[in-house]
Amino acid sequence: MVVTLDDIKTVSVVGAGQMGRGIGAVAALAGYDVFVNDIDESQLAAAEEEIEWSYGKAVDNDSATEAETEAALDRIRFTTDLDEAVSDADFVTEAAIEKQSVKEDIFADLDRAAHREAILATNTSGLNITRLAEVTDRPGQVVGTHWFNPPMLMDLVEVIVTEHTEESAVEAAEALVESFGKTPIRCRRDIPSFIVNRLMRPYGEEPAWMVYRGEHTMREIDAAMKYGEGFPMGPFELADYTGAIQLRVEGADDHLEDDRPLSYETDVCPLLYQLYEKGRYGRKTDAGYYDYADRDEPEIPVDAGQGFDALLVWAPIVNEAAKLVQHDVATPEDIDTGARLGGNWPQGPLEKADEVGADAVLSRLTEVASRHERTAKVAETLPCDLLVEKADAGEAFY
Repeated sequence: MVVTLDDIKTVSVVGAGQMGRGIGAVAALAGYDVFVNDIDESQLAAAEEEIEWSYGKAVDNDSATEAETEAALDRIRFTTDLDEAVSDADFVTEAAIEKQSVKEDIFADLDRAAHREAILATNTSGLNITRLAEVTDRPGQVVGTHWFNPPMLMDLVEVIVTEHTEESAVEAAEALVESFGKTPIRCRRDIPSFIVNRLMRPYGEEPAWMVYRGEHTMREIDAAMKYGEGFPMGPFELADYTGAIQLRVEGADDHLEDDRPLSYETDVCPLLYQLYEKGRYGRKTDAGYYDYADRDEPEIPVDAGQGFDALLVWAPIVNEAAKLVQHDVATPEDIDTGARLGGNWPQGPLEKADEVGADAVLSRLTEVASRHERTAKVAETLPCDLLVEKADAGEAFY
């Protein structure tokens, strides 16, 4: 028997890093008894201090009262003892380092220590959840819950289903997320990068190829997407902010042996390698696509993007979204909600497709794919069947 929302009284978070402490803070503020566990006592001390600080900010912003935050703090226990943390927990979220082997070891321990009805969740941005489930004797009670940083402020949580996950466990996880005051979207299949990060990838990669081929400049594309389309940041500004140059190059082989559906081809734009070899990883190193030695933000003129066709960036993203629908990974509504809440995008990709017409998207996508004819990237940019069908029939996604 799997616990339901009504059964969940105690929530445990294993891993007191930035994400773990944030998830614990959200759960306690929502009224649950919470254990925050870590093997490092100094990490627990830092977590307690930061949770108190975040609660203070919540009071300052009128999103919580002082009485509510004081009561929440009283509901949180910090411990290095895993058995103490999870033995009575009804819902356990692992939030450790993003390494498959580490998480698998933790899940084996959680399976031993947690009571048999408890649901075990992992906060991962793209690792293989199916493998985590299979190290336990309760694979049907294992789900993914991908939170966005910082958990106290970000509204979205992706709930990921493996081939083993029981529907009752998914429903309980989604209901718990809603009880936290967050919005869950369901990823129905355990695919690399799930939904939102899967959409983010073409947002950064196709522009890099355009610049590498000398077709457009970084400022031209960033200005068009930021000021013209209303994204919070252009693709190059965002890559520098998140450190995506280093992440993409060092993670180039992450999915080569991944047998999950919709696995990625691995063909990184040479421009990223050139920057990586120079140590230009982004803002944290004072240089990425842009230079930051003398400024905190890149200089992107508002009018630099005039004349740039933003559909050249949108089209591969729409295609990726259409693949998710075609392969029954997610609904159009969940995909677009994820883009808006998880990426702070002005609209979802399928909303954009309906706005401009699938035929216009297909035309730009065909143009993009033709430029990758000599690279493995062409397989990713070829129009999927569903997008072609929508364009041929003049149909919308909604």
